[in-house]
Amino acid sequence: MVSGTWAGTAVVATLLASPVQAAPDWRAAGFRSFAVAASHPPPDAPSGVAQLPQSDQPFEAAVREAASRHRIDPKLLHALVTVESAYRPQAVSPAGAGGLTQLMPATARDLGVADRFDAAANLAGGADYLSRQILRFGDLRLALAAYNAGPDRVARLGRIPSFPETQAYVSAVIDCYLALAAGRAIRQRGDCRRGP
Repeated sequence: MVSGTWAGTAVVATLLASPVQAAPDWRAAGFRSFAVAASHPPPDAPSGVAQLPQSDQPFEAAVREAASRHRIDPKLLHALVTVESAYRPQAVSPAGAGGLTQLMPATARDLGVADRFDAAANLAGGADYLSRQILRFGDLRLALAAYNAGPDRVARLGRIPSFPETQAYVSAVIDCYLALAAGRAIRQRGDCRRGP
């Protein structure tokens, strides 16, 4: 990841140092999604303006509505759903968490979610719970850790717990968020990381 970041930085620095006559080929810096979107803009896009493709994620309307209601980025809620359930509304974890955002029964009750397996209700509850953690901790990584390992534990430690599962979870949600921000369609955790 560091080598890709440095390669991208070097390309950007080169572009800033000299005037560019034609649009750069971002594929050389590993930005394939941008290059594809730029070469195939939507029909209503102004001429010469590169745009990322429209989101093509499952439950798009319900995710947008829940995210908007709780003032979080829809891509973040999609990333969380990708990691939590891979868009399976009937998913149940070994610990008993259920639905798209994997709400525990007590958490769902506290959030007013009557049916954890109703996709719209589950998404609204998950967005509500995540936004509460973001407001409480003021740091996305800590908020995600709280979502996974519990807010009281994160508050007591003041950091991401040392549990491999929680550390991997935080990293995976962030990777999925970045993949979505780059215009990629994802369905499961493995779709979110790309090699060099």
